[in-house]
Amino acid sequence: MWTDTDIITATIPEFRRLSGISRSRIYELLDRGEIKSVHIGARRLIIIDSYRWLIERRRAADAK
Repeated sequence: MWTDTDIITATIPEFRRLSGISRSRIYELLDRGEIKSVHIGARRLIIIDSYRWLIERRRAADAK
């Protein structure tokens, strides 16, 4: 069985549920390059590791 830690990509709706971030904010983060995605066919998939890296960068910035 898959767990959230096994997931490597997510569609925009799936990512919204996982992260709690609004759809418009997700697109802002993508436009600024703060999270990454790939296109496979017509689907845009968020790379979950890029979200983890974003969280780590934000935590490090908050610690300063």
